[in-house]
Amino acid sequence: VVTEPRLPGATEFVRAAEQLGVDSVWVPEVWGYDALTGLAYLAAGTSTITLGTFVVQLGSRSPALLATSALSLQELSGGRFVLGVGSSGPRVMEGWHGVPFRKPVQTTRETIEILRTVCRGERLTHDGEIYPLPLPDSSGTALVPMVRPAHVPVYNAAMGPANLALTGELADGWLGNAFMPEAADTFLAP
Repeated sequence: VVTEPRLPGATEFVRAAEQLGVDSVWVPEVWGYDALTGLAYLAAGTSTITLGTFVVQLGSRSPALLATSALSLQELSGGRFVLGVGSSGPRVMEGWHGVPFRKPVQTTRETIEILRTVCRGERLTHDGEIYPLPLPDSSGTALVPMVRPAHVPVYNAAMGPANLALTGELADGWLGNAFMPEAADTFLAP
C-alpha cells in the first residue's frame, strides 16, 4: 500500500515494484488525500502494475460520479484499475463528509448496482431506497453516460456477515482489511 503517491520517493517506489514484477499497488483514501487523484498520477508513470483504491468511502461521492471517475481511471491506466470500496463509519462519513451514515450494506449494494449500470453505458435509472434515480418528484432526467463503457472490477472492504454475503453476490473481490486467521470461519462462512 502506498500512502500518498505524491510524497517524495513514492512514485519511484511503485516503478521499482513494477520492474520487480509486483502485481498491484493500492492507495488508501483518508481525510486529506483522495485515492483517485494519486492513482491517476501513478498510472501516468507505470505501464503494467494494477492500480487499486483501498478504499474509497461510499457516500463521499455520488455513485454516478464514482462510476465516471472509475471509468476515467480505467481509460487512463489502460485497463489496470480496480475500484476498492467500503462503507467506512460514522466518524468519517458524518464528521468529515457531512453525510449520514445509515444502512451501509444497502448503500454498498445500490452503489455497486449503479456503478455496473454506468460502466455498461446504459441509461441511468435506479429504483433504490438510498439512491433513487432520477430523483423522484424532480426535473431530473435519466441520462446515458458520456464515457466509453468498460468493465471496472469492484472489490468490497467488508467485515460483517451481511456485507460479506453482498461481496460474494455482487463484487469482483474482497478487501479483507480486518481479516484475522483465528476468526476465519466468521469471515469466510458468508
